[in-house]
Amino acid sequence: MSHGKPSSLNLSRRQLALALGAALWGIAGSAQAADGPLQLAFYAPTAPLPSAEARYAFTDKLGQALGAAGVPVQTKIFARPQDFEAALKKGLIDLAVIDPLYVAERGTNFQVLAIATASGEAYLRWGLYTHEAGGSLFDMAGKRLAWVAPGGKDGTYIGNVLLYGELKTSFFNLRPAAPDMTAAVSEVVLRRADCVFAPEQATSGKSLRKVYDTGEGGRLPNPVLVSTSSRVTEPIAATIRKAVSGFNTTGILDGFKTTAVAADAVRIVRSKLKGRPDRALVLAEPSRLNTQVQSSMISTPEQTPAALPLRALFAPSEGIP
Repeated sequence: MSHGKPSSLNLSRRQLALALGAALWGIAGSAQAADGPLQLAFYAPTAPLPSAEARYAFTDKLGQALGAAGVPVQTKIFARPQDFEAALKKGLIDLAVIDPLYVAERGTNFQVLAIATASGEAYLRWGLYTHEAGGSLFDMAGKRLAWVAPGGKDGTYIGNVLLYGELKTSFFNLRPAAPDMTAAVSEVVLRRADCVFAPEQATSGKSLRKVYDTGEGGRLPNPVLVSTSSRVTEPIAATIRKAVSGFNTTGILDGFKTTAVAADAVRIVRSKLKGRPDRALVLAEPSRLNTQVQSSMISTPEQTPAALPLRALFAPSEGIP
């Protein structure tokens, strides 16, 4: 039995199909190359990473973990809010490890994917530190305060977040904003400023004295990982969450949490930044008691009002707005 040769029509169809497939593959490959890897940025001036090298090392390790999970990225480190803002407006950033204060102030459209951890926790312990040998928080009135401005705006967060809204930022004499937490602490060490709010890790070994502990209510969250562009689709975001949940490294920031605590941390800071209603704390003076004895008046000695403890001024009882 003989087999006939394929007709020229069949050959033409096969050739056309192969050519069309090759063309489509080439177009898809070109589109993928044009998009390229996602751009991962780091901008978190309140994070107590000691140097630019430490910030780069953390971001680079994160980038490697994402690449191993099938999400290739290129990393960028930013030191100034205006540079980060300009890159955002140009669409040059897709993912960012970013300061929670910046997200609370400006990043209302960002999708929070995770929050960085320090020893497994989403928060560090914050306090007010000084080089002065004595004095309390109230002795810092008018003193030079070193600080950072994550959002490039004023220092509203100092009064509304770190001090519960009980003291205004104007309580201090603000120095020009430092570029990062390490620089802010150095200003106090070098006596260019008198005090600084900082995580305790940033002041370790600096011979500074803690004047005030912000407690749980006044601490700031660690940096958060957010998506900033439409290139991070929901499937990609899910892959990123899975990858960073298993990410760990050495250093102050050692991993990420992808639970609801990440978005909640930003929401709480955003709420506190709005401030609290102005109110006055009044110490009631005991009424003067007069008792008539025959024709004379006996006035009971005036009692000195008991002083409220410092914590009562900054952590009012439940139910007080």
